[in-house]
Amino acid sequence: MSRFFIFLLCAFLLTIFQSTLISLIFPSFLKPDLMIVLVIFLGIYFPLLPGAFLVLFCGLLYDTFSGGTLGLFTFVYLCIYFGLKLLAKFLILGETISFRTILVGSLMGVQTLLLVLLPPALGMIGRLSWPRAGWVLPQILLTCLFSWPLFSLFRRVDIPPAEETLPPVS
Repeated sequence: MSRFFIFLLCAFLLTIFQSTLISLIFPSFLKPDLMIVLVIFLGIYFPLLPGAFLVLFCGLLYDTFSGGTLGLFTFVYLCIYFGLKLLAKFLILGETISFRTILVGSLMGVQTLLLVLLPPALGMIGRLSWPRAGWVLPQILLTCLFSWPLFSLFRRVDIPPAEETLPPVS
């Protein structure tokens, strides 16, 4: 249970960090999406339901702090999370840095596709501003660059549930 609250606090701190300091350092088209790294981490290391509730919270936080349409990032993050859980049924999601970086880059591409295709499908096209296509690749690359230290930090903070041991047989 403490593991859940630790990552709840991580999501909150990450959102504040991204909406304040990252917004001051990077221009809007180059801001790395640090929250998707947490969503991917939760998709790899957390059980289905506790991870889904954390991802729901991450999406609602991101929607609230970004000032965008409420529920858009929540839906996108949940799609990515459940897609990652489905992918884990067929693939072994390795621990290597290169695999994690490719995974982050690929899922950032999925996120971009969902963010481009969902608003017109939901009738919200008039309220959104579209980034230029040339901005997507630098943002993905910058997020991939930030993913390794964040994965490392999340692994250090993570307290996995204790394994159940059987009493010795005499």
